[in-house]
Amino acid sequence: MTNGVLRRPLTYGRLVGRGVWNQRHSSDAKILAGNNLGPVVENKYQTFRLRKDGTPLPLPPLLDPIAIDERSRWEVKKARPNVEKFTPFQKKFFENPYAHTLATPARRDRILDVNLPAAFLATFHARAHPETEEPWLLPVSLTTSKKHLGTAVRVVNSKIFIENINRRIWGRYNRLVEKLGSKVQKIIFREDMATLILSLMQKSLFSKLRWNTKQLGRLTPCASPRVEDIDAIDDVSCVLFFPSLKTPADDIQARAAEISKTLDKHAHAFAAVSKDFVDPHNRKNVTHHSPGWYHGPPAPVFHPRVQFPELEFPTTMWRGRKVPVYSLTDLLGEEMARGVVQGTEHEDKGCVVVRRGRHNVPMEMELLRLQGYLARPGPLGHAGFYTPNERELKRKKKRGVVQEG
Repeated sequence: MTNGVLRRPLTYGRLVGRGVWNQRHSSDAKILAGNNLGPVVENKYQTFRLRKDGTPLPLPPLLDPIAIDERSRWEVKKARPNVEKFTPFQKKFFENPYAHTLATPARRDRILDVNLPAAFLATFHARAHPETEEPWLLPVSLTTSKKHLGTAVRVVNSKIFIENINRRIWGRYNRLVEKLGSKVQKIIFREDMATLILSLMQKSLFSKLRWNTKQLGRLTPCASPRVEDIDAIDDVSCVLFFPSLKTPADDIQARAAEISKTLDKHAHAFAAVSKDFVDPHNRKNVTHHSPGWYHGPPAPVFHPRVQFPELEFPTTMWRGRKVPVYSLTDLLGEEMARGVVQGTEHEDKGCVVVRRGRHNVPMEMELLRLQGYLARPGPLGHAGFYTPNERELKRKKKRGVVQEG
């Protein structure tokens, strides 16, 4: 006790901590390493400091010059690849937007429990409200070019999926729980999050498309995405089609989905009412109990593969291989699609070709991500821009009538 004030005793740990703090924050402090620590001896793998009695004391790796030299061998950054020395295959790979998309770091969606390239995931970061201090999950990565934004929450980048996210699943993200603690149950996730993400992605794509349409010669006009109209153009990477690619089958898609939901509702109601007659575990003279995984008799519903077929995107053929066709009206809307070419040399055109090039990869990746975000299972109305003979040949190959090659 000093002057009536009770002080904690200075333990060894506090003395050492105070000494380290003074050494780090003093202007003339110098961290000793290697020979500066006193007499040392070395072998091939480690450095030892000699005590006063002559016994060796191994130096920690952070102060051992041998360990520092060995570690520095592997910390040297590799030189950037020289594009001029690429082989033809490497150049095609370097200019391929699909390769760059798949090469993004693999990250995990803990809701679906799957690992996917980061380009196929929507990323959210927790941010405190400036007035209420409540945590909000926001797509900050879509509004800034910074890379390190803090603890991230990733889900599949799909509009349908984000519209149906359960707000109580954020507790599965351990890092988010560590950061927010009990506040994780109070996270605010905007009701219009799917629409917000769509508008941010559309604005980003619009700026890239607008810049390319203003550059003379960057895009090549063509009459249509058909084979005969683009086959003479070299290095076709994708085709931008300004009108819509939707068919009459797409117009009844919402109605068909509502009918399907109504049928499922009636099917489950029928199964519940007739449980006493169709449940094998609820019949007379049954002495056993139903297993834990059994939740009742199955309802007659559509098979998922029939109700939700695999996605099929518009494509066309160019010199024997498929290239994607993107409808700017379907991706951006009519008003924004007109704004892309307004006042440019392509204003009166209906279709342009994007040629293969590294400078076009960011724009094509944005097109790919937005198309995937808006994709929903539906009628197979986009069979591709084939000629009638090619389409018939493709059908015969599927039926096995024509053998390939």
